[in-house]
Amino acid sequence: MLVSIPFGIVAVTTIGLAVLWAFVAHRWMLNPGGFPVLTWHSVSDDPAWLPWATETSVTPQTLDRQLTSLRAIGCKVLDTDEFVRLRVAGQTIPPETVVLHFDDGYLDNWVAAAPILERHGVRATLFVSLDFVAPDGPVRPTLNDREEVTWQGYLNWREIEALDAGAFSGAFTIEAHGVAHGRVPISDRIVDRLSESNWRSLAWMQWAETPGDKSHWYEWPAPPAIPIGSPVPESGGALAARAFQDGKREAEAAFRARVRRDLTACVDAFITHLGRAPRIFCWPQNLTAPDAHRLALELGYEATTGGGGANRPGEDPRIISRLHVGERVLGLRCPWADDLFFRASIRAFRGNYYWYLPILAMSSFRRIVRAVQRGRAR
Repeated sequence: MLVSIPFGIVAVTTIGLAVLWAFVAHRWMLNPGGFPVLTWHSVSDDPAWLPWATETSVTPQTLDRQLTSLRAIGCKVLDTDEFVRLRVAGQTIPPETVVLHFDDGYLDNWVAAAPILERHGVRATLFVSLDFVAPDGPVRPTLNDREEVTWQGYLNWREIEALDAGAFSGAFTIEAHGVAHGRVPISDRIVDRLSESNWRSLAWMQWAETPGDKSHWYEWPAPPAIPIGSPVPESGGALAARAFQDGKREAEAAFRARVRRDLTACVDAFITHLGRAPRIFCWPQNLTAPDAHRLALELGYEATTGGGGANRPGEDPRIISRLHVGERVLGLRCPWADDLFFRASIRAFRGNYYWYLPILAMSSFRRIVRAVQRGRAR
């Protein structure tokens, strides 16, 4: 026998369940307490020398707008050292706090980023890799000078020393980013082959076979060590994964020794050039392993990057989680979209997950644009 339920009861029940679901979902979508550590790389008007510029370079104008946005939405910039100290001590950090990082030690960080940071009155941490520090030379012109500037290349030690000593009103503190920014094979699986079109974007293969100074690698006319046609193995971060070589996996003790050498080399170089040991270690490609992090702490580093969280209370305070910053989020130049994405990313990282809706929409649009661009390039 069928029982007839009045429409009014059905409607009220449906609305009630919808309201309950919305209330529960709303509580899940708001989870405050994250602290964004914003991470840039290149800041350049001419980044074409970098094969990965599309993903890692912003224009000086974009950086300027982004720092203006931080002020507009009430963000307060804190030094990495102070951020780590407060977290380790379990002290309260103002909820509007953000931290600024720049990776890889590109010359354009001296040319453009430092003057822009100075103009905005904020400080950042700059992570340099030893093999990519340019040979000694004079400090080069910046956007503050009337001379023509150079965009290609890496910082030299004079520029690094000047920044660490307080140039540009203390815009940058220098910290360690390893030696060779490398990768290692992690299996015998072949994922590609070197070609004229990809060997620069796969430069890690040449770097691995080119010990020492790599600061002018982008000027190589041809692969100097691994020839075109060579197989490209599956790879992982050199300081995050045990290497696979000659048909076997690197022993754990050998991996730890390799990581220790890298960490120690940074300590020695910093003491020689800056008169102090590095305090923060930034893992290349943000890839690490528990053993590597423990080794860094044993050697006196106060914290490392490589976190996958949001720097919340309860997370390991000596592991820093970061948020990559870029531009052309739609796959083409659109400043208003870049600004919206930047603000949305900060708010989502802090715990307002509603902001993932525009982030996902713009990311999907970018994938479509990139697919069209690849199709036209064929």
